Amino acid sequence: MSEPSRDSPTCLLFSKTLLAVFVLSLAVWTPQTSESQRTDPLIFSSIMVPDFTIGATLPSVAPADGTSLATSTIIVNPIEHFTGNITLSDLPPPADLECTPIVPATISNSSRRATLSCSSILAGTYAVTIIGTSGRISHNATAIFRFTAPPGFTITASSSVSFASGQTATSDVKVDPENGFSSQVELAATVSPSTGLSVSLNPFSLANGSGTSTATFRSFTQGNYTVTITATSGASRHTTTVNVHVAAVSHAPPAPSTTSGPDPVIFYGIFGGIIILVVAGTFLVLRRIRRSRS
Repeated sequence: MSEPSRDSPTCLLFSKTLLAVFVLSLAVWTPQTSESQRTDPLIFSSIMVPDFTIGATLPSVAPADGTSLATSTIIVNPIEHFTGNITLSDLPPPADLECTPIVPATISNSSRRATLSCSSILAGTYAVTIIGTSGRISHNATAIFRFTAPPGFTITASSSVSFASGQTATSDVKVDPENGFSSQVELAATVSPSTGLSVSLNPFSLANGSGTSTATFRSFTQGNYTVTITATSGASRHTTTVNVHVAAVSHAPPAPSTTSGPDPVIFYGIFGGIIILVVAGTFLVLRRIRRSRS
C-alpha cells in the first residue's frame, strides 16, 4: 500500500486539525513566569445566578398623632428566573416610631409585594431597614417615613383673678388653632371646691377652632378656688387653670364730713356773746318790772 501524498486532502485535513488544536491550546492557557506577563485568554464564559432585588416606596406624609399610619410598599423583583421564597424582616425602628409587622412576612415569586406600616407621636423623618432573605441570598432596603405635627389648638387664660366677696371678675379665655385646625371647640368650666363660686362662659362654643370667650366669676363666700377650663374638639382635649381669690368685704370707718363751718374760736365767741346778751337783757327787764311796781 503506498503512502499518501503530502498534498493529498487527507494529509492537509490532518495538518490543519493539529494546527488548530495547537493554536487553541496556546490561547486558552499560556505558562506565566510573572504577573506582568499574564496573557488574557481569548475564550470567556459567563454564568448568571438567580437572584432578586428589594426596594421600598416612599409613603405619603402622615400626622404624628400616634394613630395615623404611614405605609411603605416593599417591592421584590426576581433576577435570572429566581423562584424561591423570600422572608422579610425589619430592624428595630428608631425611638418614637412604632411599626406593625411586615405583611406578608414571606413572599413568593408571584406576589413580589409586602407592606410595612408605622406611626409616631413626634413629628420628624424616620428610616427603617428592611431585610429580604432567601437561603444564602440576603439584600437590604430602607423605608423612609415622614410625620408632621397634627392639627390642633391651644387654650390660654389669666393665671389668677382676685375680687371682693359680693363682686364679680372676668378673665379672657383664648383658643388658637395650630397646623390648619378649623373644627368647632366646646368650652366648659369646673370649680374646686365645688361650692362658693360660680363661673359662666360666653360664648361656650367657638367655631373654626379660634376665638375668645369671657369667663365671669361670682362669689359671696371668701376663699381660694381653682377653676379648670376645658376645651374639647373631637378626641382633642386641652385645659387651662385659673386661680381665683375672693376677699372678705372690708368695713371702712365713715368718711369725715365735707360740710364747711365757722372756726371753733369764732363760733364759741359768738355763742358766749349771745348768752351774755340774753342774761343782761333778762336782768334789765326784771329791774324795770320792779321799778314799775314800786
